[in-house]
Amino acid sequence: MDHLRWSALLAHWNGGRGPLYAQLGTTLSRCIQAGYLSPAERLPSERSLSELLQVSRSTVALAYDELAAGGWVLRRQGSGTQVASTAPRRTEVLTLRSPLRAPAHSPPDPGLHRENGLTQEAHLPRDFDLTVAVPTLGAVQQERLRRASEGAFAEVTWLEPAYHPLGLPELRAELAQMYTREGVPTRTEQVVVTTGAQQAISLIAAALLGRGDLALLETPTYFGAIDVFRAAGARLLGVPVRQGGPDPAEFHNHLQAGPRLAFLTPTFQNPSGAVMSAGTRERLAQLITDAGLPTIEDDTLIDLGFGDSDHEQPGPPRLAAFAPKGPVICAGSLSKLFWAGLRVGWMRLPDALAAPIVQRKTLADFGSATPSQVIALKLLRELPALKTERRAAVQPARDLLVTLLRERLPEWTFQVPGGGQFLWVKLPTRNVSGFTHVARRHGVRLFPGASMGVTDLPDSFLRLPFTLPPEQLPEAVERLALAWQSFQERATGERLA
Repeated sequence: MDHLRWSALLAHWNGGRGPLYAQLGTTLSRCIQAGYLSPAERLPSERSLSELLQVSRSTVALAYDELAAGGWVLRRQGSGTQVASTAPRRTEVLTLRSPLRAPAHSPPDPGLHRENGLTQEAHLPRDFDLTVAVPTLGAVQQERLRRASEGAFAEVTWLEPAYHPLGLPELRAELAQMYTREGVPTRTEQVVVTTGAQQAISLIAAALLGRGDLALLETPTYFGAIDVFRAAGARLLGVPVRQGGPDPAEFHNHLQAGPRLAFLTPTFQNPSGAVMSAGTRERLAQLITDAGLPTIEDDTLIDLGFGDSDHEQPGPPRLAAFAPKGPVICAGSLSKLFWAGLRVGWMRLPDALAAPIVQRKTLADFGSATPSQVIALKLLRELPALKTERRAAVQPARDLLVTLLRERLPEWTFQVPGGGQFLWVKLPTRNVSGFTHVARRHGVRLFPGASMGVTDLPDSFLRLPFTLPPEQLPEAVERLALAWQSFQERATGERLA
């Protein structure tokens, strides 16, 4: 059984109306109809699926029986359960690791009530979503966005031509100056504005990867990059992440396999929070340059260092700074520093790689939204203030989450990162995927860390973002603690049975 795939497929299977077996059966039938499950594909055994979902085996058996009665699956003694060849379905679809299919939060109930033994107040959501790290717009950020938005649409009317496939010239120039100030000399022509960093990664992969090519990534790493490279048909190689970054010797060994593209996050790596040392950056940059290996340097978290004061603590130079003639592509955005809803990202392209990627961007959309770019230009002109404000919003949440976890869940272990947005937490279990389903029933949505592994990663990790408003963290951690207690009790009961 592919635990990662089935955990992603069934991440949100329950929480609706009706008995659990009916909800599970409905979710599986939708997976078949949507094309996530192919004709004749075998479903997990009743025992395996019950362990993953943390439900009784009879719940899974009843769900499978309902599917068989509806013509969705075939059940044969000794052969298990498989998708019926006659079941209605659409074109086959890749099961993504990205946890973006969660329904919106239910509106909070008024007043005060108890649910699953948990206190629910009117100002708290019914569910806490810890699957995706999205910084909230606090009062300070809302006011800054309001000021930056003034006249944005009026200014657009003066811009000619209407289409800017590579981005507004003024914004591209501002980004080029930013990179130059930070040690990577850049011309305006090297910058392409995208609809978020995710589009940048997708365009690069589409331009440089063919089906069957090898892609080299850190492991664990950003699930969005894993999905993009898998969708491109690439085979993935993983180099383990350590606190100082990947081992250059291991990276060099993987180069012998002939990868066509690499993806690295040197600063506040997602999800580990690791910061690649200057020495490792220099050695990797030399390897990349010598091999001519196109490499994406994910910049999206680079501005989220905390430090010990209000003054910015400079980290090591960008990887690209150590490879002035190397094929390093920087990809950044305002999503983590300011607001994901703005959907403004960018690429800094080496001249040798520009043509195919620029063409892909032009074909994709003729250019990202102009009003958002006008707003982004105004925001980037105040970049030091953005960093200070985001640090003031996120660092207290990190510190509070660390304190709460140590008090309520002391057996969970982690390193406190010096920046970024996540804790990379190790749990004393090899079935974190199963725990996520228990947590879901306690009103907390989690993402199993094993899904961020390029190669097999022990199912013992969680990526916990500290982007929730601080006032919500005590209740969220209390629910996690109760879910963990329930999970342990179930595991103990099974061992004793």
